[in-house]
Amino acid sequence: MQDLHIHFHAGPKDTPQVFIQKTSLAGVTGGAVFSIAPLGYGLEKGEDQRWQARAEFIIDFTRQAPGFRPIFWIDPTDKDAVEQVHGVAEMGIAGFKVICNHFYPVEGMKTYAAIAETGLPLIFHSGVLYNQQPSSDYNRPMSFECLMDVKGLKFSLAHISWPWSAELVALFGKLNYLDSVTPEGRSKMFLDFTPGTPPIFRRDAIRQVYMCGYRVKHRVLWGTDCLANHYNTEYAKYWANLDKTIFDEITAAPNIYRVAGQSEYDYADIWERATETNFDEFFDNKE
Repeated sequence: MQDLHIHFHAGPKDTPQVFIQKTSLAGVTGGAVFSIAPLGYGLEKGEDQRWQARAEFIIDFTRQAPGFRPIFWIDPTDKDAVEQVHGVAEMGIAGFKVICNHFYPVEGMKTYAAIAETGLPLIFHSGVLYNQQPSSDYNRPMSFECLMDVKGLKFSLAHISWPWSAELVALFGKLNYLDSVTPEGRSKMFLDFTPGTPPIFRRDAIRQVYMCGYRVKHRVLWGTDCLANHYNTEYAKYWANLDKTIFDEITAAPNIYRVAGQSEYDYADIWERATETNFDEFFDNKE
C-alpha cells in the first residue's frame, strides 16, 4: 500500500531505517511524507523552520526511505511563496502541502499557479480543522471551487472533507464535468481518503463518494495521517482493515444507486487503485 498522508512534527524522530521497518509492518511500502510546518502555523520548538531547512530535511529523510516522496508544506500567502515553490522544486521536492488555517483558498492563487507550472501535485487539508482558532470555514470543499481554472494544477482534498463529505462529492462532480468538456484548461481533482471521519461515519462517507455515479475510480488516494516521527503501525492497520471491508462491500454491490439508463459502474479494482495505482497518476502523470 501507498500512504499519501504522513506528517512530521517537532520532537524526537525515528531514523529513516526505523520508519521503513514500522511502515512495512503495516503493509505500507511507499507514500508521501510532509515537511515540518511553516512558521505561520505555529512554532515547532527546536526545529529550523526556514523554508530551505525544512525542504532539505524532508528530501534527505525520504532519500533514505525508498518509495516515499518528499512533500513541502507551504504557506501560499507568504510574500516569497512563489520563490519558495521554484526553489524547492529545483531541490527535488515531489509535491506540496497546504492547510488553510488563516486564509481562504482563493488567497493563494498565485502560488497555486506557480505550483502548476512545476507539474508537481498539491495536497490540501479539507474538512474540520482541529487547531486552536476558528478556522474550519476556510476548509469547506466548495471554497476550493476557485481552483478549477488553475490550468495544469493537480490537487487533492484530504479527509473526505468530513463532515462535509456530500459537499465534496458535489464539487468533484462539477470539476469532473469540466475536466471532460475542457480538459486542457482545467485543474484535475483527486480525493484523499485519509481519516478525519470517525469510524462510525466512515462507511457512509466512502459510500457517498463511490456510489454517487461520478467517475471517481481513478481519483481516490489512501492515507493514514500518521507521524513519521514514530509511525503508528497498529493505527495504520486498523484503518486499512476497516477501509478494505468498506471497499469490498461497494465492489460487491456497486449498482444499487445506478440511475436507469446509465452504464453499470465498474469498481472491481477500487482498493488496488486507491492504495497503489492512482499514486502513479497523481505524482508521475501516468494512467
